[in-house]
Formats: sequence, structure tokens, C-alpha cells
Amino acid sequence: MNVEESPDFGNLPIVVWIRVFEYLSLKDRYSASLACSNIYNAFNHPTLWQKVTLDVGGSSGKHRYFHCVKIPKRNFHLVRRFARMFHDLTFSICEPLHMSFGEWNTVLEENIKDFKLGHLTLDVGGLRNKPNVSEMKIRTENMKPMVDIVRNQSHLKTLVVNSWPVFANSLQNPDENIFQAAIENNNIKGLRKLGLFKCNSTAWSGRRPHLISSELTLKLVDHFKNLTHLALRSPMITSDLISSLSLRGRDKLQQLHITINFIPEDESFKMPTVNESVWKDFSNYNTNVKVKVLVLSRAPHYKLECFLRPSCPLYEIKFGEYIRSDKEFITYLADSFNSTLDTFEYNEEDGDFERELVTLVENSDQLCRLKYCGKINCQNVIRLAKLRKKNWESFHLIRKNIYKKNVEKNPEMTIDSDQVIAKNKDGVYVLVDLVKFHEQVSMLDYEEEEQIMIEKVSEYLGRDWFPDKFYQ
Repeated sequence: MNVEESPDFGNLPIVVWIRVFEYLSLKDRYSASLACSNIYNAFNHPTLWQKVTLDVGGSSGKHRYFHCVKIPKRNFHLVRRFARMFHDLTFSICEPLHMSFGEWNTVLEENIKDFKLGHLTLDVGGLRNKPNVSEMKIRTENMKPMVDIVRNQSHLKTLVVNSWPVFANSLQNPDENIFQAAIENNNIKGLRKLGLFKCNSTAWSGRRPHLISSELTLKLVDHFKNLTHLALRSPMITSDLISSLSLRGRDKLQQLHITINFIPEDESFKMPTVNESVWKDFSNYNTNVKVKVLVLSRAPHYKLECFLRPSCPLYEIKFGEYIRSDKEFITYLADSFNSTLDTFEYNEEDGDFERELVTLVENSDQLCRLKYCGKINCQNVIRLAKLRKKNWESFHLIRKNIYKKNVEKNPEMTIDSDQVIAKNKDGVYVLVDLVKFHEQVSMLDYEEEEQIMIEKVSEYLGRDWFPDKFYQ
């Protein structure tokens, strides 16, 4: 093609260039904007700068030697030129907060009045384990600009604090206390979504995150009466907090996300106890609420049952990596939440409750999303697929953990699910778990039978299906 015949991409509609810019770095966006006026206009379009993340991290070498942080130049350009266009802003700061951010703090303060945010997410300092917090030092000058941004907002509808330094000295300093700043700003009293130390990932994380107290949490929830979405960690929750969400005059909650952190020997990480009547009032008032639970600490079933009572409108429960559940709790789920449970996710390979899992699916008519990483018999895979058929929105099982029973190992031996020791065919007492281990043969060794299982499951689901290859 001749140069004269080449299409003029600069004449493409601005909306097309905006989509192109979304895939480019700031440097490449700027370089492209110099090509022509049309592309330059796209570069300056508010849509392109509505959602922005400002990262501070990665200093090394001389910058650490001089106890200062090297801030990416892109951050300065973004704030100075586009701060007025920001709508959904995230601060992601992993640098040590005791090191000076220098000119960056000045630039933020100079442009605070330009921030007209609807959504603000703060991931500042990382989620620290409690034993290490006393050693942590911070500079007030690094925190004050972000606190001032919250103080000066008038249209903020979503505030998410994934991490923030919350030890005693910080909370006593008004220029470091983001929570008090939010309460004192009456212009954002109509906040709709509040997330405090929310965790969305099932990956392994710290067992002892340093959190705000249940008293401060209750104060925040009582203050923001228009919340429709709330995310908290279990140590921050009390029965009084759940009750406060049922008081007249509040907007009805649509989603309550709870991350479970439980340590039996630590009083500050005890499991909250909530009475059945409290949950009943909560669900009667918030008629369409969905309670989503992420379990990040192993807890005995009786502790979880004292918190998640049958009247709790449990919609989703996920177990994080390396977090086991016992079969008693799975049975409790099947008996107590069969009319509300939509999602069940278990990310630990060591799961010994496939019979209870099948019962859970049989009892729970609304359950349509399943992820199970434990061992499961190929016949139970087919059975689960058949129970919900095309209504399964997601159906995830781990390929290497799907097994068939090798009856030749112990053809005359019957084992009750609760037995620990049993007699084999020779009359010798053996460990039941050891017998089960030798009976279970991976389907990877039986390609034809595995293919038959896959075809049957695909037929029931009404779409092509294949077990996941995670952990393989």
C-alpha cells in the first residue's frame, strides 16, 4: 500500500481513541497525543481519567540512603493535569511511611480542591500483622494529604480502606486518622459503600492483621446511615453492630461482606457471638441483603455456628487457601442456609466431606456456583452436575483430585464415614484414612473413563466442561 493510500487513523472517532488509550502507558498516551488535534482531544477526554491508581513504591539505592522516596513522575503529571477529572481514585502505597515523600505531599495539598471523587480506595502501608505494628513509624506529613482529601470531599459515595496504619498514636493524631476525618465531614454523610480492611482474595494472608476496634467500627456504621454495602473483618463485628443495621431510619443494606479472622488464644481475634433473634431482625429489615463470608482462619464449627445463625441470609461462603473446614460445618450449612446459599468455594485440597458436599447441593436449591479443590469421586462429580444441570453458573473441580474407587484393594471391607479404625478382609485392624488413600485412584490414570465423565458432565451442563488444572 502506498503512503498516499494509507488510512488516516487520526480521523477515527474520539471514542475509539479513548479505548485505544486505555491499553497504553501514560508515556505512550502522551506520545500519541502529539500526532494530531483529534488524538490530543481524546487524550484530554474526562472519560480516560475517571479511574486512576496512584502508586508509591519501589524505591532503592540512593533514595533509601537519603531517607526519601522516589515518586513516579507519572503521578505528578496525573495530579497536576487531570485531578479535576478523577472520579474513582486509588492510593496504593507500599513504601515505608517513615520515609519522606518530599514534593509529592506538596503537590497533593496544592491540588486537593480539584479532587471531586465519587469513589476512593486506600491501600496504605499494607496490612500489618499485629506483633510488628509497635515497631512501625510514620511521618504525619505523608498521611495528612490523603486525610485532607477525605475532609474536603462533598460527593464521595464509596470509601474503601483496605489498609491504613491504625496503632494508638496514629488514631490520636487527627492528621493521621482517616476514620475520624470521614466522620467529621458532614458532606459525605450520605456515603453508600464502606469497606474496612476488606479482603477479596482467597490467597493466604496474615493471620493477625491490625484492625480498628469494634467500638470505632460501630461508631462509623452508626454515623453512615445510608450505607447499602458494608465490608468488615469479624473481630470488628459485635451483636450491637448487627442490631444497629436493623434500626429504622437506615437505608436497607444490600450486601454485607465479612472476612473471618479467628485466633483462639487471642481475645482480640475471638469469633463474635450473635443471637438468632438479632440475625432475624437484621434479615427482616434488610429484606434483599446478601451476606458474603470469606474464611481466612480455620475455626471450629461450633464457633462459626454461634456467629452465623440460621436466620443470617448467607448468600456466599468461601474458604481461603490452606483453610480447612470440618464436615460438621458443611452439614450445618446444608441444614441452615438451603434457601439463601448461592455460592460455595473451598480452596484447600485436604477436604474430607464430599458426602456432605453432595447433601449441601441437594438441599440448597439456590446454589449455582461451586468450586471444590478437595478429593471427589468421579461418580459424585456426575451426580453434582446432574443435580443442577444447566443452572450451574460455575462448576469448578480440580482434575488431579478427581478419583475412582479401586474396589480390588478391599472388596469385602465396608467403612462407616465416622470410623477411625476398622477391620480389613483378613480381620486386621487398620487406619480408615490409610485404607481410603489406597482405594482412591486418580482419574488421570484412566483416560477413557475420565473422558466418559467429562462428556456426561458436559451434557448435563449444556456446555463444554473440563476440570480445572490448578495445582497440577
